[in-house]
Amino acid sequence: MLAAGLSGLGLYLVFNQQNERERLEASERDRLITQSKVIEQNLSRQLVAIDLAITSIVGNLPYWAGLPDGQKQAVRQLKSLEDSMPSVRTFLVLNAQGDVILSNRDELMQRNFSQREYFQAPLRSLNPRVLFVSPPFKSVLNTYLFNLTHVVLDVQGKFAGVVSVGVDPVDIEILLNSVRYADDMRSMLVHGDGKVFVVEPPTPELLGKDLSAADSFFSQHLANKHTVSTFKGTAYSSGDERLPALRTIQPAALQMDKPLVIAVSRHLPTLFSHLQKDAINQFLGYLMLVLLSGIATWWYQMGRTRQRLSAQRLKLATEAAGVGIWEFDLKTKRYHWDASMFELFGLDPNKVNLNNDDWLQLTLPGELERIKNATRVAIDQNQPFDLTFKILRPDGEVRYMRNRAALFGESQANSSRMIGTTEDVTERKMKEADLRIAAIAFNCQEGMVVTDASMNILRVNRAFSDLFGYSSEEAIGQTPRVLQSGRHDQAFYQVMWADIIGKGVWQGEVWNRRKNGEVFPEWLTITAVYDSAGAVTHYVATHIDITLRKAAEDEIRHLAFYDPLTHLPNRRLLRDRLQHAMAQAKRDGTQLGLMFVDLDKFKPVNDQHGHAVGDQLLQAVAHRLSTCVRESDTVARVGGDEFVVLLSMITGALDAVLVAEKVHSVLQQVFILPDGAHVNISSSAGIAIYPEHGTTEAELTLCADAAMYQAKAAGRDRFVVFDGTSLQSAEANLT
Repeated sequence: MLAAGLSGLGLYLVFNQQNERERLEASERDRLITQSKVIEQNLSRQLVAIDLAITSIVGNLPYWAGLPDGQKQAVRQLKSLEDSMPSVRTFLVLNAQGDVILSNRDELMQRNFSQREYFQAPLRSLNPRVLFVSPPFKSVLNTYLFNLTHVVLDVQGKFAGVVSVGVDPVDIEILLNSVRYADDMRSMLVHGDGKVFVVEPPTPELLGKDLSAADSFFSQHLANKHTVSTFKGTAYSSGDERLPALRTIQPAALQMDKPLVIAVSRHLPTLFSHLQKDAINQFLGYLMLVLLSGIATWWYQMGRTRQRLSAQRLKLATEAAGVGIWEFDLKTKRYHWDASMFELFGLDPNKVNLNNDDWLQLTLPGELERIKNATRVAIDQNQPFDLTFKILRPDGEVRYMRNRAALFGESQANSSRMIGTTEDVTERKMKEADLRIAAIAFNCQEGMVVTDASMNILRVNRAFSDLFGYSSEEAIGQTPRVLQSGRHDQAFYQVMWADIIGKGVWQGEVWNRRKNGEVFPEWLTITAVYDSAGAVTHYVATHIDITLRKAAEDEIRHLAFYDPLTHLPNRRLLRDRLQHAMAQAKRDGTQLGLMFVDLDKFKPVNDQHGHAVGDQLLQAVAHRLSTCVRESDTVARVGGDEFVVLLSMITGALDAVLVAEKVHSVLQQVFILPDGAHVNISSSAGIAIYPEHGTTEAELTLCADAAMYQAKAAGRDRFVVFDGTSLQSAEANLT
């Protein structure tokens, strides 16, 4: 009975092994079909979402075209779509010539992609309802991409370009990898023409391979026109024995020109390897059966757990493409990372410790405590975990990392794992800091204006409003011409714009007008802002009020050329005006007169009344002398009580004599000074005529001085026109 039982058991085991092989094969077929369905559902949702996004963009193109800043709004919308659709790498709007006119990536603007198949296929079809699926092509980053495209027609139904979306392979790689429940399992996404787009696990020799051969599983699947097909045998792609399931992805909601095909397969020798039992196992009998039952139960439970974990990973991956995925076992305190996590933190997966918590040592002071507190709150209150912290990578770079996670377990009250994602947000943090710095700089003490390329004001700061009196609402939409004072001619602005166009910047002194009509001087700097193509997009101008500086410069200039007591021109300015008047008289053939006036009895006034009264007297003399001449003439003070009168453009000595008589008369009149003092003085004056008495400044000055000395020698209180006797008297006085 034992032998019969053992024989029967042996026969049973042999028979059962064959049945188990068939059952396992059928089970694997169903499982592969199920996994392909998971991929198909996820990709179909993504395709529909992308198609809706493309349709939305096509519908918004006329609206954007009608806005003054339509391009700016369009780019902002495309970048917003990029943030909300992690499976998309690029959004492109190409015109009828294949030039990129809109994109979420600035580096692609104005580039021409007319030779790409995603442009040519819509151009040939002109069917706006069709979603064109391009064959995979290798990008400049040596990765395969494929584009989804809709044609754009104008109001006459003519070809106006395309809207195309580049699908990110990273998101699909995560999706394909998430359904792999065994190491020998392979997942592929194949274009309808037969070219392999993505393979998991990564297999470089299969990427881009053409599977359209007639004897391939791919061609047989398309030929039978079934949604899903299973096969068994030698795979055309890799040449090994496999059990594949192929499923066509072509959602009913979409009209795709080419389908996508998902291929998931198991390696047959590996699949059946566990059925190769040693003959000794036949003698284990019931004990072995019990043990196998326990192992089978454990394996089943692990399979279910892996399925739930895969679903959770897939959900997180579709929400945050291109980020690291991690798990934290709440019982063993061990971290499980994917490859992206090690790249983010700059760690070698072969050198981390058993718990894989080396990354905690990379956190900057204070960050680890924040992480622990946030983790504790998430676990105790069963809340989602979301925290941004800083680390110092082994390569010395300080990076900002954002962790998002959720608890996972058999029930809400019995969570055993935390599953999450990590994203490097350093660039975003830096941009936020740059924006804050730019905002502070814009609101500095200098008036600032930002215009577009057409000089329409887009923005002004508070200092500008304080300087010019225009509020932000009043200034925006205007042009800087509203500030022009009218003091500068067209030539001035032509030179200004020549510098801006040629050098990108201009700065200088201009006169502008405030809102209340007040004209004032300012220092203006205008800088051009260029895009990546070298075209001007904006102009930024800074305005600095230099009224006080100009006043100071005028004061310095006044002190250099004018007498500080009488405010008459000093000797320096007189010499300059005399040279100019002589040059003009020589050029025009006219005459000029030079009169030296010296006050008589001035010293006794100082001695009797004091220097303060003497200063008041000099100021009064300056005023009376100024009333005796024309605006074109000059009255200067060249010494203590010495004055000079320059008479330009006279017809002869008689004109000078008439002025001298008037000067002699007004200075004889009593002076009633501000302090009440009554003072009587007289004057002695000498007159020289150009060119009669001298043709140079020195000659004319010597002659006028000699005539004045002759007047003093004759008893003072008179004026003398130069003659030879005057010169001899002056020379005698000098010796």
